[in-house]
Amino acid sequence: MKKHYTIFFRIFLILSFFFSLSASAQDMLVTKSMDTLNCRIGKLENDKYLISFYRNNRKMEGYIHKDSILFLEKNVFRSLRSNRLLLHPITDFSIDAGVTHQYGTFQIEDDLTSKSNFGARTGFYIGADVILYPNEHIGFGVKYNFRSLLGGDILYHYAGPLMSWRIWEKNNKNYWFLTASFGWAKMIQKNAPVEGILERQRIKYMSANTFGGDLSVGYHYRLSQRVSARIKLSGIIGWPNRVTVRDAKKYSSYGPVKIGDYCDNMNTLNLSVGFTFHRIRPSY
Repeated sequence: MKKHYTIFFRIFLILSFFFSLSASAQDMLVTKSMDTLNCRIGKLENDKYLISFYRNNRKMEGYIHKDSILFLEKNVFRSLRSNRLLLHPITDFSIDAGVTHQYGTFQIEDDLTSKSNFGARTGFYIGADVILYPNEHIGFGVKYNFRSLLGGDILYHYAGPLMSWRIWEKNNKNYWFLTASFGWAKMIQKNAPVEGILERQRIKYMSANTFGGDLSVGYHYRLSQRVSARIKLSGIIGWPNRVTVRDAKKYSSYGPVKIGDYCDNMNTLNLSVGFTFHRIRPSY
């Protein structure tokens, strides 16, 4: 179990390092006529540089010939443009709902459910997150999600910090996003069978806590300046431990009580749709 946590934590650190390298920056360009531009300088093609900057909440692009440049230096101003970036939201609050499907060991019992194996593994998903973006690409926040299987007999909770990366389309209106999170996960199992006895006596409430991870990818479609629709595909992993049984003494005569093979992990794949509400930077 610890091996799984170590691997996921390393992946999370690698993603964090990658995101930190992707932070926005501004370049400085001085022309021979002594004009200064704070902009983003692209590649040199056909003796011309592609430059981009923002004016009146609009992204402007153009070319400047290399012979007209007196001096240029990249990454001079860290995130200066994003401080006055009106088009890109600085805070997002998102909520979505959809379906979840569990992967891993999952024992179906006739007296518990009449559903098929696929149907028993499939339930509903609700999630929410709040993200603060210090620049147009990178954001940090927190998230929570809830999943339910078997009509509520198996419940999953997940909460933790996250890191988000946005990839804007050329129109700077819609964007793809990738988020990674490592946090707390809880599983609740109701009406669980007690192992090793002939009678079908059941534990009414049993829970387990563990560390877990959430990796999500999705797309935002802007409906207005402050509202977007989004679709998200996410994967959540976790292996329960620290089992707690309510009224454990009631079952002590039957030997050790544990979750067993009925459902021994929190690994699910989730598909959801929802809305994002944006907070835009005020004008300066």
